[in-house]
Amino acid sequence: MAERTIYILLTRSGTWFSRLIHFATQDRYTHASIGLDGPNGPFYSFARKYRYLALPAGLVKEQVTVYRRAVPCCLYELKVSEETYFRLRRRLRSMYAQREEYHYSVLGAFACYFNLSLQRRHHYFCSQFVAGLLEDCGAVELPKPPSLLRPADFCRVAGLRPIHQGPLEGILSQPAA
Repeated sequence: MAERTIYILLTRSGTWFSRLIHFATQDRYTHASIGLDGPNGPFYSFARKYRYLALPAGLVKEQVTVYRRAVPCCLYELKVSEETYFRLRRRLRSMYAQREEYHYSVLGAFACYFNLSLQRRHHYFCSQFVAGLLEDCGAVELPKPPSLLRPADFCRVAGLRPIHQGPLEGILSQPAA
């Protein structure tokens, strides 16, 4: 059976929202995204739509090359079956094609901090989106529901293998699997 590789990127960007999350949680990483096309991206997540405005936020396509290079990160790879890979790709394409219907869940992120599950239709925070996508497509078994999974929790998800930890610029030299 053929295998494909997908990527989970964890970062802590230094934006005020990321600093606030880091201050409250002391988690090493405060943002999660998923990529299907190699370590150089693109990656998809729920985040700000405009560089200098925290809101509005929603489903966005992120390019590794536009981040400040000193951003701490951890890049994981996950081997999945060809069938799972194409399920992920279809779901991601479908969601991205309707991205204006999706919104960042500020309330969900806040609830997650207090270990409370809050699920609203078409509303996600970054790690909830990545975890939900992986779980819905059968790529992983999660230790807790997607609505309670923080970015740093991916460090303990079975099957994820770290391939880079350090400054984000190190990803640019990672070969695609």
